[in-house]
Amino acid sequence: MVDNYAMVTLPSFLRSHSLRRRVGVGLAALLAVNLVMADDAAVKDAAEGFRFGDAKRVNAALAKVRGHLLERYVEYWSLRLRLDTATPEEIDRFLKATAGTAVGDRLRVDWLRQLGKTGDWTRFAQFSEGFDTDDGEVACLRTTFAAAAGTRELSSIPRGVWDERLTDACAEAFAWLVRSGKLSVEDARWRLRTSGDGASLLAATRIAAVLDAADAPSPAQLQRAWSNPQALLREGSGATRATREAALIALTRLARSDVASARALWSPLRARFRDDEQRYAAAQLASASARRLDTAEALEWAARAREGDRFTRLADGQAAWIARAALRGGAWSEVLRAISAMSATAQADPTWRYWRARALVVLGQRDAAQPIYTELARDPGFYGLLAAEEIHAPLPGTTPATPATPTAARINDLDLQRFDQMPAAKRVLKLSELGLRADAAREWYAVVKDFDDAQSLTAAEWMRRKGIWDRSINTAERTRTTHDFSLRYQTPYKDEISNAATQQALDQALVFGLIRQESRFWAEAVSSAGALGLMQVMPATAKWVAGKLKATDYRPSQLASVAVNTGLGTFYLRTVLDQMEGSEPMAAAAYNAGPGRARAWRADVPLEGAIYAESIPFNETRDYVKKVLANAVWYAHLRGSGNTSLKARLGIIPARER
Repeated sequence: MVDNYAMVTLPSFLRSHSLRRRVGVGLAALLAVNLVMADDAAVKDAAEGFRFGDAKRVNAALAKVRGHLLERYVEYWSLRLRLDTATPEEIDRFLKATAGTAVGDRLRVDWLRQLGKTGDWTRFAQFSEGFDTDDGEVACLRTTFAAAAGTRELSSIPRGVWDERLTDACAEAFAWLVRSGKLSVEDARWRLRTSGDGASLLAATRIAAVLDAADAPSPAQLQRAWSNPQALLREGSGATRATREAALIALTRLARSDVASARALWSPLRARFRDDEQRYAAAQLASASARRLDTAEALEWAARAREGDRFTRLADGQAAWIARAALRGGAWSEVLRAISAMSATAQADPTWRYWRARALVVLGQRDAAQPIYTELARDPGFYGLLAAEEIHAPLPGTTPATPATPTAARINDLDLQRFDQMPAAKRVLKLSELGLRADAAREWYAVVKDFDDAQSLTAAEWMRRKGIWDRSINTAERTRTTHDFSLRYQTPYKDEISNAATQQALDQALVFGLIRQESRFWAEAVSSAGALGLMQVMPATAKWVAGKLKATDYRPSQLASVAVNTGLGTFYLRTVLDQMEGSEPMAAAAYNAGPGRARAWRADVPLEGAIYAESIPFNETRDYVKKVLANAVWYAHLRGSGNTSLKARLGIIPARER
């Protein structure tokens, strides 16, 4: 099948793209340029050293970057690598010199975490005072400090204590909240059980310490639950509350990796446990089965997890997976029950608002669903688009009338010039130029985090004009009521991308939507896995495509070229789209996670595309597929051509072969 595309020739995008420049400059100017380049190289070398934990390499760059725009970053990297031995005086000097900057706030967060780790609460209070941060670890440490000091600040409970991936610091905060009476013993017992689903052994041990010895597993039992849950379950002891709690934690941990073994080991043990404990175990097995797309088992165990017609207590992650299994199984009443068992925060998410409305409609309660659809249809995301289609509304944030004047035509140049003079904005440009995009993102967030819609759009336009597409798009996405979709859905490298899409007979809106999700049009992007460029092509994939195209002159270094990258990437997208029989959600899943997985995620019966996307077991891929297809709808809308129906793009996923 792929060989059918061998007639597509690569010379047009595999030729050399080097440019010859003639620059006439004076000797002084040339020396200045060389000096800046040398300083830039030192910053990049320090950043690389920091990434690999090489303090000598970072420290060697310090003298070379004096006076450089990013000097403080190199100082930060140096301090960060020796945070456990740095003196408070050194930290204080740096924080005073960087007050109000992103890198200063970053070190303060790191330092507060270090002080909390060592229990230096006196200095924690000193360095924490007046510092506003949304860092979850610091919030938990503040709770621990307040509880230990007996202050009134204990009234707020940090979100981190309920996170599935419970950190050690937040586990300590949780324990203090129980000791202080802000959380109950039942809360502690529940948190201990759920700690088996992603928390560390230390976190579980800290929570167990607040329970009576008769009710809580011993440190040795917890160690066994973490290191060898199968062996602990095979022992079958359920005589005491403590041993039963240890078994429930072991069951939770085993179900994460081998749910079939967990189910088999639990069945003979079940009768030794109380009814509420059995329901908890059943919920764990239901959600673990759902994660593996074993729908029938998931729904069977979910029924056992209910008390009467409702779930008594589920973690949001458990409830979400039971809801997904119910969607795949067409059990709409179970969908409603699972959503109703979620926290208020989870129920407010567009995902579960949409599926609640869908379930209500199927169950004959259309009047109850209508206001949910109407409100959700204002959201320009995946589920807002679907909700708008359900009630035949225009795309969220748009009207049938002429679109609003683009931001670029409305902005005062003076507003843009203010960014030109802003030190933080200059640092963002330099960080982006040096490829330090994560640092640039943090620096830019500190600039825009408190902006209103008008300010955000001005900032997004300034970034667009600077060619920093990722920051521009992300900033435009921050608006709440006033949107500019031409900024949210930009088309850099339009000619190269359109040509590559046309050459492979691909929908251009789909290609733009995929690139927007893959790289935000950052041509130099390199992922942690080694994927490169706009379309995040893996070197091995590029080599395979080049071989199929008989491009003997292909070299891996050519992936840095926009034309080469999009040429190879669109060929691969065309390939997986054909392999998935034209299904866009399956092709997007295959592009991100591989064709084998995309096929394996089908059901035994034809499945609605939205349900297929929502039940993808990989969090990253599930989010990716939804965003790529929503992007494609917006690009089709803004281009005035292509399919603007998200439902049509999702289609029906055929049943898997037996």
